[in-house]
Amino acid sequence: MDIVKNFFLGIWLFSFGTIAYLYLALYRRLPPSTAVSPRVFAAYTTYNVFWWVGLVACFALAFVIVKSWPLKPYWWVALAVTELFPVGLLSLFLVLMFKVKEAAK
Repeated sequence: MDIVKNFFLGIWLFSFGTIAYLYLALYRRLPPSTAVSPRVFAAYTTYNVFWWVGLVACFALAFVIVKSWPLKPYWWVALAVTELFPVGLLSLFLVLMFKVKEAAK
């Protein structure tokens, strides 16, 4: 069960960390009504070595938290509910990318 908790908490930390990172790096300085290319997202995430280091750091931090601090079940429910926000953003992004790709044909 600890492996599932480590994975879940690591994904939660990483997803909210990625949202904060993209906001601070991209959207904070953009003027209103500006589009961002998917290549920019790739450059800030999968092509960036610090993003991958952040992934490892989030899972390491999750491991330390789960081992040193036993969380009550209601914390896991709260994490599951709040994880719906990044999952919703990811699914919205993927649907929009599919529509753009379909429209380009």
